Amino acid sequence: MDAHLDLAYNALDLGRDLTLPLEALRQRDPHPDTPVVTLPSLREARVGIAFATLFVEPRAGGLAAWEEALHAQLALYEAWEKMGLVRILREREDLLAHLQRFPQDGTPGLVLLLEGAHLLPEPEALAPLRKRGLRLLSLTWATKNAYAGGNAEPGPLTAKGLALLKAMEDLGVALDLSHLADEALFPALEAYGGPVCATHANARALTPTPRHLSDEALKALAQRGGVLGLVPFNAFLDAGWKRGMERLPLAAFLRHKAHAEAFLGPRGVGLGTDWDGGFGLEALPQGLDRHRDLWALGDEGFLGGNWLSWLLSWF
Repeated sequence: MDAHLDLAYNALDLGRDLTLPLEALRQRDPHPDTPVVTLPSLREARVGIAFATLFVEPRAGGLAAWEEALHAQLALYEAWEKMGLVRILREREDLLAHLQRFPQDGTPGLVLLLEGAHLLPEPEALAPLRKRGLRLLSLTWATKNAYAGGNAEPGPLTAKGLALLKAMEDLGVALDLSHLADEALFPALEAYGGPVCATHANARALTPTPRHLSDEALKALAQRGGVLGLVPFNAFLDAGWKRGMERLPLAAFLRHKAHAEAFLGPRGVGLGTDWDGGFGLEALPQGLDRHRDLWALGDEGFLGGNWLSWLLSWF
């Protein structure tokens, strides 16, 4: 399992045909960052479930443009499903049926994640998305919005944020702590009684920036039975790494894994690669070229069992 992939964003905003084999996309992709994910590469690696995002950058226009992009991404996931390329897991029965079918057909299952509540004009806008399959939500993407502050623009959890958390709990939508400012994260945990996780973050103790989780946040996540998805991205493993530098050794990633497991235990840590985010092959640790290479990084729990147990506990 991979807990964070911006598949629709890459396909629509960057114009990448993710239905191609990975090598074919690499040969024709015009972008400077070498792509690392396609739907066939996920199938090749036997990725059974991915948390697939609905993500629109806050800087990309206003509410009307955000809404248009959001629904275009939803429509793309639904179109892929009609083509038999993916299977959207909307309800528990979908998840259970997928677990039965996946060993035979290898079709990746997608759990939809809204990355950033700025796309919701009001908390009431969550319900229609839930009907179309949304099951996870992060309150912010880096920037402050009407609901909460983010890692790049700190701010508190607002009254509107509290209302959204209540709607999430009522509708069965899990809370993703990624990108939240500390001053919003801990009140959100106190206010929200549903399932929590962090789909894509590393240890702040090793990469000291607000983008990652503090040890106190790791302890709080552990107390709620949550799972942390670690990101194999060099800039998230070492704050001194910059684009153009040599790729880091795998040991840099394994240090974050060991640190997170010290707080969450071996059953509280998994993968959230964000590999279809804003970086490519050049920014991955040495030895990682595509999803199939991740098999060398851990046991069955780390590679997917921990996330699956978490999903089954509430989905």
